[in-house]
Amino acid sequence: MATCTVPTIPDKTVTGDSLYGPRACWQEFIDWAWYAHGFQQTYWDDGFGYEDCCNTDLPLARIFGSMWLLNYSADDYWNEDWSNNCLHWARRYVRDQINDLRSLCGDGTAIARSVSGHVELYLGCFYSKDCAGRAETLLHESRHLGGKPHDANFPAGSVFGEGKSGADSTWDYEGAWMYGALYLWWFYADGRRTTTALREAARQRANLVIDNAFATHPGFTIA
Repeated sequence: MATCTVPTIPDKTVTGDSLYGPRACWQEFIDWAWYAHGFQQTYWDDGFGYEDCCNTDLPLARIFGSMWLLNYSADDYWNEDWSNNCLHWARRYVRDQINDLRSLCGDGTAIARSVSGHVELYLGCFYSKDCAGRAETLLHESRHLGGKPHDANFPAGSVFGEGKSGADSTWDYEGAWMYGALYLWWFYADGRRTTTALREAARQRANLVIDNAFATHPGFTIA
């Protein structure tokens, strides 16, 4: 990553990379994920992990681990029916929306954005978020590709920047923040093949989104 400033790699037990990285290091899964989500070598080589896709120090392995979590956290993970809870259909929604997934340096704090029909993931996504948080990001950006832009400003006291654009108006708007928080909520409530610590971290992240990313507070938190 000659043009990137790579942050300190966080504790992989805390982020879940020590758990999910080895699970995703399976050639059949890697091949499937690569083509199902539109990875392109151009955006994942030169230090981003194409040459070493099981190395969880690098972005590619870290997003593969999150994709494993996204795909296998429901008890009956093969059931993608829309009538089921978010643990079941989120992976299908991401797969349907993202067909061009790119990695870029960013400014050190940027997480991701959807633009011109593709999704860009930045170093902030790979190194400031845990595996469930990266799955949240994929679903968040997929919702943008699905036609839901942010439609409001962040509320007073928001950690995302009081008064700045980028919030969703309400929970019922069913925008990107709602989709991401909903996934984390279900991961906390019923996520399988994971740890209690990672589920609790998902609850905390979901509550942070609920409390800070909606112009009108949804009126609940996750206990």
